[in-house]
Amino acid sequence: MGGPEPGSERRGGSVAGVVLAAGRSTRFGGAVPKQLHQIHGETLVCRTARVALASRLDRVVVVAGHRATEVGAAVAGLALEVVVNRNFASGQSTSVAAGLARVGTEAEAIVFIPCDLPNLDAATIDRLLAVYADSAGLIVVPTVAGQRRAPVLIDRALFDEVRRITGDRGARQLFSQHEADLVEVEFESARPFDDLDRMSAEDLTGRPSNE
Repeated sequence: MGGPEPGSERRGGSVAGVVLAAGRSTRFGGAVPKQLHQIHGETLVCRTARVALASRLDRVVVVAGHRATEVGAAVAGLALEVVVNRNFASGQSTSVAAGLARVGTEAEAIVFIPCDLPNLDAATIDRLLAVYADSAGLIVVPTVAGQRRAPVLIDRALFDEVRRITGDRGARQLFSQHEADLVEVEFESARPFDDLDRMSAEDLTGRPSNE
């Protein structure tokens, strides 16, 4: 999987990016939640939002929750919207729903982007968008060595199912129900998809940016 189907037509329409930055990051164990953790002199939510804006996404929304005022301040001045999810403690699904509520009436698809991917770049997002445009898939997901990673693109045909998701697993809950509609995009390197929990102290503090 990962390429266009023979004879398929290129899909158009608006694709929005929803940056998920609402959680408490209890497993991270830092003095601040992941979204406010600083790498290379900027908060991770700001870095992730900038990457999303540099991609070919048509619109970017940041979903804040825990310490929402600080998250909003971290992305102030960027050409995006901030949505506050007051139910963030109930799990990631509530942030997915909050982002969908803001963009779902206009977008043909949404890329759900966790804010804790320090090495994500615009080219990675653009590759997912290109595969979506040239395929019939309703879900586009990156893989590394056969393992599915984030961010995940969801077509509007599944938005009603996204609204019914509960708990803390986000859009991944749809995978098992829609294997036939899922397109995997294989990447050689895991680096763009490594979140803070997978990274070493050196990665978190000192490695130069590779954007």
